[in-house]
Order: sequence, then structure tokens, then C-alpha cells
Amino acid sequence: MRRGTDRISQLDDSVLTQILSHRTTKEAAQFQALSKRWQNVWVSVPVLDFDFADYWSEDMLDVQEHTTFIYSRLECHEKFVRIIDDALASRKGQQVDTFRLVWKYQVKDFDHLGHPVRRWILLILEKRPRVLSIYVQPSVCEVDVPNQAFTCPSLEELKLHVDNCYPEVLRPPAVNLPNLRVLNLGYYAIEADTMNKLLLGCPNLAELELFACGLYFSEISCGNLKSLVIFGCCHSAEIRVSIPSLQYLRVSITSNQPVGFVLENMTSLVKTCVFFLTAEYMDKEFSKSESKIMNGLSGITNLDIVLHGEDTKDMLKHALENFPSFVNLKALHFESFSFALSDCIRQLDRLVRHSPLLEDLTFYRCEDESDENELLAELTAVVTDHGNCRLSENTEGHTYGSLKELEDLLNDGMNCAEKNRMQEISSEDEDEEDVEGGEADWDDEEEDAGDDEGEEEDENATDSEEVEEDEDEDDFGDV
Repeated sequence: MRRGTDRISQLDDSVLTQILSHRTTKEAAQFQALSKRWQNVWVSVPVLDFDFADYWSEDMLDVQEHTTFIYSRLECHEKFVRIIDDALASRKGQQVDTFRLVWKYQVKDFDHLGHPVRRWILLILEKRPRVLSIYVQPSVCEVDVPNQAFTCPSLEELKLHVDNCYPEVLRPPAVNLPNLRVLNLGYYAIEADTMNKLLLGCPNLAELELFACGLYFSEISCGNLKSLVIFGCCHSAEIRVSIPSLQYLRVSITSNQPVGFVLENMTSLVKTCVFFLTAEYMDKEFSKSESKIMNGLSGITNLDIVLHGEDTKDMLKHALENFPSFVNLKALHFESFSFALSDCIRQLDRLVRHSPLLEDLTFYRCEDESDENELLAELTAVVTDHGNCRLSENTEGHTYGSLKELEDLLNDGMNCAEKNRMQEISSEDEDEEDVEGGEADWDDEEEDAGDDEGEEEDENATDSEEVEEDEDEDDFGDV
């Protein structure tokens, strides 16, 4: 072949489209400037993956140091919107297989125009996508996900993480996703009726993840689910998990969570990852929820335990009280954050002694300042009496590759769990006020009307009772 021949141009358009599909959307879009042919190839690329971080420098996205700068440069978000609008406009009549959006630090107010994310979702759904993934966090104006997202028959993977400052109650009127295999929801309040709709409307669902959600149901029961992740969620009632087909489970237990999970009929469960979480603002009220979940894991073969927060040592201690042996456990992985791993030697020793078939014990230390030789000596002593157990250290966290990634997830999950908890408290207070004295009215006219009704109800009361009740009404009006 002669020198200087353009071998790429000799490839079919279908091959070029496949090549661009494996590039980032930002890189793929740049090829259209080469020639008209490349423009046609670009608009045929079926994968659109937009991440705000790809278009703007990382220093701009450090919200702790550059919040004022970000807010003063709202045109950055406007340009991002135009880029996506142009990409979708160029694909009229074209099918889009995958649409992913990651939009962190979304600070522009779109209330007067309607949030563009809703418009994009509606446009994409018309193109029969296989994958739809939306991550917007946080959003200064509400992102209203259209109900059509839950009735698109072509979808195989659906991820909706939309942080509207307070969890939006997810109530799709119908769920009909016959081909969906992966469902990932974040920052929603999910009621029992909605959960039932999701499980019944997704007959082929294999993976379900709930992140930083408010859970208002007491049971998850499904016949074909293979993987379940419940992380950073807040729930006021005990949740029974009964999924015989489940093979992988990841759950988080927080120190301020009064109730937890009860695992039943988990006959296929192979691997579980349990996060024990705590933070400074959280109450340190340990309950039986820790031990209940450990009791339900007695038959697994692989277990990961991650401790984050100083008080999680005590949480693990409570979890290991009165728990049965891990009769089938062969691999145990242990990670600690915020404190030295040597502080958990007793708990590790208890785990090893109650795992007769254990073959591998791996550990990961994050910013552990304890003496390495001393720690290894202590861990070696733990496994000495367990002849078949091998001890090894991971150089990176097995569960997440970096501390920053884990910290981001924990902060998001804990913050949203606290929002859920405060919203629950607010709702409970309103319900109590409704029972005691009618609905809480906050404008002057409604408050006066409430006072008049109270006076009519107290006509037959004694003078002293009237005085006390009037004082109570005055106090209520000041709340």
C-alpha cells in the first residue's frame, strides 16, 4: 500500500460508527469537523454520554473553594444545555441506544422554562433506547422525570438519580418495562404501592439498587432478582427481604437507624457486603438491627465488611452478639475507615472463630497509622489456629477503588438519609397536629378561623379550662 494512504477513510461507515461509539461523546463530536462524511458518521453514533465534568475544568467543580465562581458563571451550564440540545437535534429519525447524563453541581434555575432534563428524557424515549441513565445532583430547581420513563418497552437499564433537595415521592401511574434488567433509583421516597408496581411491572428485573431513598414499605419479595443494593436509605419500619434467587446483596446500616432488615429464604445468596456507617450528627443508638442482618447471612460463602466512622466498632460488636456460625463462609474481606484496624482485632477474631471453612481473610487499611508489623502480628495470631486460612492485604479498597469515591457516596447517602428522616419527623408532627386540633394553618386568616372553632368547642368548658386551652392555642400559633 502506498505511503500516505488514508486507511481510516476506506472503512465502512458502520465500522467508523462503532469506533466513535467507544470514544467519549465529547471526543466523538469533534470528528464531525473533519469532513461532511464524518458529520454523517457522528449523527449515527447510537451512544450519547454527557458528563458536565468532561466539558469544564475540575477546579471549577470544587464546590468548597469555587462555589461563588460557579454561581457567577451560569453560562457554563447554559453551554452544556446547548451542546446536548444540538446533539439530540442532529439525530432526528435516528435511534439512540444509550443516553447517559451526569450533571453535578447543577446551579442554574430553569423553573421559568422547565428543566431541560425532562425534555431530553422525552426526546430520548421516542428513539427506543436500551439504556437511560440520569444523574443530577444537586438541582436548584425540581427535575420532573416524565412517567413515560416507566412505560418504555425497549429499556433494559434505567438509572434515575435526581436530587431535588428533598426526596420526591415516586408515584408512576403505571410501570410496564418488560425488558428491563437493571433498575437504579436515587433520592426518591418510595412507598409500598410503588415498590409493588416496580417489581410486578419489571418481570425480567435482575438488578435493583436504591440509593439515599426514603423507604416506606416493609417487604421486598421477588422471584428472579439476582442483585440487590440498598445504600444510605432511611426507613422507619423493619424491611423483610425474601428473595430466593438473590445472589448478591449490599446494604448499609447506620447508627441512627432504629430498625433494619430481616433476611428470609435467601437460599441462593453467595456474596454480601455490609457497610456500617456513622457520622457526627447521627445519634448513637444501637439496636438489634445489626445482629438481625448478620443472623440472616449465616449461609453465605463471601462476606465484605466495611466500617466507616469511629462508632462503627461498637456497631459491629452489637452485630456479632448471639449470631450463629458462618458455616459456609470461605472468603472474608475487612475494611476500616476513620480508625486503626487494630481496634477491631477482637471482632475479627470472633468472625474467624465462627467460620470453620474460612480460607481467605483479606484486609484493607485506609490512612491507618498503626504499626504495620504489630498489626500483621495481631492478624497472624488471629488466623494461626485456623490452618486453612490465608491472610493477605489489599493495596486498594476492595469495595471502592479510592477513599474519595467512598467518602462522596457516604456523604451523599448520609445527607439524603438525614433529609428523609427530617421529612418523616415533619410529616409525623403534622399528622399529630391534625389529630389534636385539625390541620396546621399558617396564614393569618386560617389561624383566626382555627381560633374561632376552638372557642366554639370550648363553650361548655369551665373558666379554668378555657384559659388553659386559649394559652395552648396561642402557643400553637407561635410555632
